[in-house]
Amino acid sequence: MAKNITIFSLLVGLLFALPTQAWEIGEFKNGMSRADVEQALKTWKFGKTVPVGNDGLFAYDLPNSPAGRRFLFSFCNDKLVSFDQEVEPAFRHFVVIASNYSNLYGNPLKVIPTTSVVATGEKNLLAMFWRKGADFMGVKYVLYPAGEQLSMSWQVNNNCWQAPR
Repeated sequence: MAKNITIFSLLVGLLFALPTQAWEIGEFKNGMSRADVEQALKTWKFGKTVPVGNDGLFAYDLPNSPAGRRFLFSFCNDKLVSFDQEVEPAFRHFVVIASNYSNLYGNPLKVIPTTSVVATGEKNLLAMFWRKGADFMGVKYVLYPAGEQLSMSWQVNNNCWQAPR
């Protein structure tokens, strides 16, 4: 009996000793509180930061800024669980990012191709997600009638929605 308890204790100890996977992008890392994200954003000097519903925060530069940064933070129970960064939209850039992720992480875990109709016409989305430990990395390309959007995302599983999305 004592031997079984010792083995069980060793296994539990090993589980706690394993390194946890957690994405970290600049100063932002999963699990940060919303207040910590808002504090860190002050040093980035975005043109505008606006809440998106109860669980999101959108930080972006104004149109006259050459930086053109756009970050979307998603929270679950006040903890950061998702970070999206928009980049210069071009299908060529999508291919480069997807190729780099495939070289690093293998074939995508999930591919989401959708077509829908929005008020201005047809909307086409192609999203791909890879997994590394508990983290999901993704790239999303959206083609709208009047433009396009390209973003990279980092997510973790949470109790509010199923990752990746």
